Amino acid sequence: MRARRCTIDTSCLIALDTLRLIPWLSLLFGVVLVPRAVRREFFKRRNAKDRLRILFRDFAFLRRCNDYDAAAVEIHLIERARTDTRDRGEAEAVVQAAQIGAMVIVDDPWGRWLAARNSLESHGTLWLLQQFHSLGLLTSSAAREAFLQLRRTGIRLPWREVDAFLNNIGTRGLAAEE
Repeated sequence: MRARRCTIDTSCLIALDTLRLIPWLSLLFGVVLVPRAVRREFFKRRNAKDRLRILFRDFAFLRRCNDYDAAAVEIHLIERARTDTRDRGEAEAVVQAAQIGAMVIVDDPWGRWLAARNSLESHGTLWLLQQFHSLGLLTSSAAREAFLQLRRTGIRLPWREVDAFLNNIGTRGLAAEE
């Protein structure tokens, strides 16, 4: 599985960085492409610019990706602008993945819809943590703690699906914390 490539969206990158799990992506993918718009969105966070530079320096599987069909991105954004939302990171991640035949790692429903519209496989943060658990990297209790941390920091995930996963691996769902 390691030879696979993916593009990643900002929300997933932020979630993995919050948990300090970005290095684990190398166990799932040979190359993780970080589009320009994703880097710009990520940089808006405090200390993120230095953090991302360090990640690029330390992990060869993480790569900046600036080569994409800008016109295709703009077309997607024009369609999306009708809803008063600009999601350049998702659009660049999908367009770049389509160009190279990669998977898209994206949590945003529109980004997933766009990936499906382009016949691309897409998954999000929940899927990544499920993979890390199945590889034995995250115990059930560590997975639960990771999801709790993401919820506390305001990361948006499909919380019912998270609870179902946590119950399935033998730990309490997060609904019990409410």
